[in-house]
Amino acid sequence: MSEKSPRYFAIKVTVGQERNVAKIIESKIVREIIEDGKTLRREIIEEGIYSIITLPNIKGYIFIEAESKEKVSLITQGIRHVKSRPILVVKKDEIIQHLVEKPIIEMISIGDIVEIVAGPLRGIYGKVVRIDKPKNELTIEPTDATFPLPISISADQVRVAQQPARESG
Repeated sequence: MSEKSPRYFAIKVTVGQERNVAKIIESKIVREIIEDGKTLRREIIEEGIYSIITLPNIKGYIFIEAESKEKVSLITQGIRHVKSRPILVVKKDEIIQHLVEKPIIEMISIGDIVEIVAGPLRGIYGKVVRIDKPKNELTIEPTDATFPLPISISADQVRVAQQPARESG
């Protein structure tokens, strides 16, 4: 029999139960040998399952790296919170783009509405009017101010609250 290369599969689960389902699947794959309250070693019970991935920004799905769809189907069978939907094959590139964390300043553009999440101005929303990437700094105008009052703030102290609809073309 030829060696199959591992592929990634998406399993639909109840939103908010991704970590619980991943832990249940792990317990079906790996057995811990415990003695005197200490874990001595872990044994692999089920071969062919290589990793279980939960992504915080993708709700309702977990991803399993395995050699076949049948292995994934067998291991997820009968687990509560796993939906009875077809198991989807996912390309590795689609998962990797969610694993690499981009600096916040790379994801912000002029016109975005941001919320200040740290410092004395915490809780204020504002529209981004200028971005200074070398200094990692943004200039925003608070949305609730009666007159334009530009504030310069570190990009680490904001989060994107709303992005305007961009025209694709």
